[in-house]
Amino acid sequence: MRTFSKFIVLFFLVAGCVNMKPEAVGSFNSVYVFVDDFELSQLREPLEISLERPIITPRPERLFRLQWCDTSSLDNATKHHIVFIAASLSSPGDWGAYIRMNLSPQALDSVKKGKYNLFVKRDVWARNQILIILTAPTADALRDYVLSNTDKIFKIVNDYCNENVAKWLFGKFEGRSEKFDIEKKIAVEYGFGIRVPRMFDWEKGKADEHFIWLRALEPERWVFVWWTALDSADAGKISLKWFTHIRDSLCAVYYEGDSLQQGFLTYERTTLDGLPGIMYRSRWFNSKKSLGGPVVGFILDDVENSRRYILDGAVFAPGIKKEPYLRHCEVILRSFSHDAKKFLDVVDVRKNQ
Repeated sequence: MRTFSKFIVLFFLVAGCVNMKPEAVGSFNSVYVFVDDFELSQLREPLEISLERPIITPRPERLFRLQWCDTSSLDNATKHHIVFIAASLSSPGDWGAYIRMNLSPQALDSVKKGKYNLFVKRDVWARNQILIILTAPTADALRDYVLSNTDKIFKIVNDYCNENVAKWLFGKFEGRSEKFDIEKKIAVEYGFGIRVPRMFDWEKGKADEHFIWLRALEPERWVFVWWTALDSADAGKISLKWFTHIRDSLCAVYYEGDSLQQGFLTYERTTLDGLPGIMYRSRWFNSKKSLGGPVVGFILDDVENSRRYILDGAVFAPGIKKEPYLRHCEVILRSFSHDAKKFLDVVDVRKNQ
């Protein structure tokens, strides 16, 4: 308890002194988790289900990696970007005590009444850090809450990660910056907007083909946007067979025959830029060259403009981890705007920042 008591004192000394705190360090896909030993057996699997989601790639990878910590690793863990504390109010361990000491009386009361279980705090031990606290009156109730809210928990961490990767991806580095001129050209010619990072180029595609391919090298990753006319009667009716056929047909023309490998396609309903659709993950494969890699993308229905979009990103990075580069693709796709005028209005604002 001596280490933890020291930590509590330091917490109160530093919590209000933002300028004293160092910048958070480490990978944005590492999550440092504190759970009391008394409750670890009940919470470990639910938290792994929430965050350690697999990437469909030739070598198994996960979107986030949980680093299980205790008070002896406190000083190192709390320097990192993403920190989790999960403990019930009834836990006799250090982290149960931490939660009881640091939640307000109103917050504790809401937890006891079953009204609130998740709290998000910023910059507790370091700048640009997120602390997520999960709690409930008992360990059983906390386990049930986590299992019932896996998507919510994942979204908080994933959005934070995307937010920070976007700052780097679209930021200035070694005199290079976001390619605003290409963004303007796309918006004017295609009628939609998408952000183009400094390392990406307009590889192929013309507006009359309804297709554009943006590509970066070292390692190779690319995104494309394609659209087709949408009848309002078909809105929301997305056939995965149709999608696979369209994507494989586009890749036969533009990507030297890459196709989606059967048995790897997963999807979920989502909303992007206010448009309903699905987000998918899969694996591409080129049978002629025996090459492959992960895929992430969206199918979106823009009823107002009578368009159905496919937004697709993929990576070819043999011998190295794909997750960071697949996330680059996802972040670019998430910058998509179906309102070209609105997109153009903010391009110059971003350029002059």
